[in-house]
Amino acid sequence: MQFAAGAQKVIPLLNSYRNGVIKMSLNHNSLGDDGICQLFAYLSSPEGSKHRATLTDISLTGNGIGCKGLQAIAEYVRGNDVLRTLWLTNNDFTPDPATLSCLANALNNSRLRLLSLTGNSRLGDSFVERFLPLLRSRFLQELHINTIGLTPRSAPVIATWITGSRARSSQGVCHLQTLKCSGNSLGARGVSEILRAIERGNWALTKVEVYANRLPDAPLPSLPPSLPSSSPPSSPDKLLPDGSLAASDTDEAWKDCDRALHRITMRNQYWKRRVEKEALNLLKYARPLLMRSRSSTSSASLVLSHPSSSPPSTLTMGFVALPNELKLCILSQFAPTLSSTQRVHIYNYASDPATLPPLTPTLRRDISKPCLADPSTLGASVGGPNYGSGCPAGKCMGPNSLVCRREEERARFLEAVGCTAYEPELDESVD
Repeated sequence: MQFAAGAQKVIPLLNSYRNGVIKMSLNHNSLGDDGICQLFAYLSSPEGSKHRATLTDISLTGNGIGCKGLQAIAEYVRGNDVLRTLWLTNNDFTPDPATLSCLANALNNSRLRLLSLTGNSRLGDSFVERFLPLLRSRFLQELHINTIGLTPRSAPVIATWITGSRARSSQGVCHLQTLKCSGNSLGARGVSEILRAIERGNWALTKVEVYANRLPDAPLPSLPPSLPSSSPPSSPDKLLPDGSLAASDTDEAWKDCDRALHRITMRNQYWKRRVEKEALNLLKYARPLLMRSRSSTSSASLVLSHPSSSPPSTLTMGFVALPNELKLCILSQFAPTLSSTQRVHIYNYASDPATLPPLTPTLRRDISKPCLADPSTLGASVGGPNYGSGCPAGKCMGPNSLVCRREEERARFLEAVGCTAYEPELDESVD
């Protein structure tokens, strides 16, 4: 399928589905700008609205898409609360300022989780300089910019963007958890600068890939030391906690980068797990203590019970009678790692009756989001029990599932209250 004719074949196929599609993969079809514009005009039309309500994954690798097609895709992404992943690998994008501004604005107003621009080698350093300062999406968790022609010129821009959330700057803000930037030419010094920025001012990135980033003129590691050289070899600087940078693309410099990357990502993963655990624990205690009855605030009282042998009138105290400052101070002891902002978000969530689950189960069993069973845990028997209903039937499979609805609900809560990463207070010093 090629160009507009290819889109004319896809659109009737999409129309043939009574319900909306969930995943659309049109890789290596050379649809080009004209085909992409027609396809996304259909998806944005009333006729294609059924797909917009269900489509979570779009893959358009190797379709020869340029800036015109990218703008059409961006308009579809803008305001889209359903689309989660967008693969735009190996196309023909250029760093056009208007197009990149349109794309960044669309991402900032969507819930897209993953964007892949890998293999668009014409983007280069200008893409980073024009796109990242505009990117502020709270929901974008994963960005792939492998083999897009980056050089050491991009390293300071990436480093500044990575620390934007801590600096509370008016420029771009990074909320990523995964950044893939392999196959470029950042060099050891550029990679070290990015890692130093993560270590000093970013606690959200838990996975960073910067493989194959040697400079084009860097010496090959397999060269024997006896070969003549026009200049004496220089010893590389190491990436130290004080912020010194690796100065050359030697093997030792890259080993220092690998060690620093491992140390930093392990640190962020540890604090992420701790923050998430404390957030869930705080909700467990804050919910009954802060919840108020809609009918009467006087009926929403909680007493701290003492041994029944003593008179309850003298040894009981209503928690709601305490000053608000004291209530919140007591609750904060359950989550000392969380920032003040994160705790406030949890308090608001816990005291909102709209966040409570329904009292009675729905009559219509939700089969669209069951637990997805792990085949390795089901055994070899053909006539074994059916685990397909999972959570909808009230039986969560937990660790025996590839996708667990309960875990998804926890993830949505943590995202809603901003507890997906450690947030040091502004007056804290970060080493």
